Amino acid sequence: MVKYIAQIWILTIITSPLVLALVLGIIINNSSLSEIFESYEIIILMILVGSLFSIPAMVVFGLIQRSLKSSIPIWRRKLLLSIYSFLSVWITFYIVDEGFITRWTDQTVWPLIYSLIIVIGVWIFRLPNTNSVV
Repeated sequence: MVKYIAQIWILTIITSPLVLALVLGIIINNSSLSEIFESYEIIILMILVGSLFSIPAMVVFGLIQRSLKSSIPIWRRKLLLSIYSFLSVWITFYIVDEGFITRWTDQTVWPLIYSLIIVIGVWIFRLPNTNSVV
């Protein structure tokens, strides 16, 4: 169970900043790939800050996952975890700076990418069966 949560968390905190750097750099700012990777300090900072801000959401994720009965089909458990994950990313970004959500600018790409990556993680990693009761 912890392995599943860790896999999703690591995928999200490492992949999201990389994808975000590529999207913001190449598509939005028309930068070259070398210019993007010259800004590696920012990417590392995004990984560190993202890992800190995501801890509360991942703790709740683990509690939700643990509380889901194993009699519920895996696809339904993953769907519930996906909905929670998607919402937790948007709520976290809103708490940090509501402008990520309310302005609908280049900043909105941030929660979109993070929520997409975490939901992909929910579906690509194998969900362990739990025998917990709600």
